[in-house]
Amino acid sequence: MRATLGPFIIRSTLLSEKPRDYSILVALLSVMIMFFVSALAWKDSNSLYASLAGNPEKTFVEGEYWRLVTGLAVHADFKHFLSNAVLFGLFSYLLYGYFGFWIYPLAAVAMGSLTNYLALLTYAPQVRLVGSSGVVYWMAGFWLTMYMLIERRYTVKRRLLHGVGVGLILLVPSALKATVSYRSHAIGLALGIGLAAVYFMANKHEIRAAEVLEYDEDYAPPGSWPNDAPIN
Repeated sequence: MRATLGPFIIRSTLLSEKPRDYSILVALLSVMIMFFVSALAWKDSNSLYASLAGNPEKTFVEGEYWRLVTGLAVHADFKHFLSNAVLFGLFSYLLYGYFGFWIYPLAAVAMGSLTNYLALLTYAPQVRLVGSSGVVYWMAGFWLTMYMLIERRYTVKRRLLHGVGVGLILLVPSALKATVSYRSHAIGLALGIGLAAVYFMANKHEIRAAEVLEYDEDYAPPGSWPNDAPIN
């Protein structure tokens, strides 16, 4: 069901437009960089892998804070990389395509690093945290929240069904694994939802200005007498 604004129908929104130029190249380059870093670590797993992985002791005690960033790119193996690469590529395409450089890659890397920081605070000193799943969940939280706030072509109920439904399909695992950092997923998702709300409120005027409205010829003001109502 389509939503209306008084006598107007919303025909298109910011998300109806074509993503900005080079979005697909940005997405492909991002995935390639992630694969390149991971491949280097696989080749020299005893040294480089240990230097790039997130680790509470190395990060907080020895001050190796670069691990908060490098830990996003390095993966345990090719299967681990592949499990993140598809959604990472998809959301990097969408976030850069519709919201630009400040959201992707800048905010994505910053929030991914913050996700790793908060997650590492909860782990034992010897734990290694690797992979981009935390930032993928941040990207998903940001995108799905923005969709539900922007897409006023549809009713609130329909937007919620779309957003929550897609989120459940993409983000809820079919089985739990002891080696997966679900707390990173939860932290990333929460940060994504929160930043999306802040971003929307800060840019609401520009976002709404992108809407195209069309007058509804069948509109009847609330409380008015329908034109085709029978008269006794």
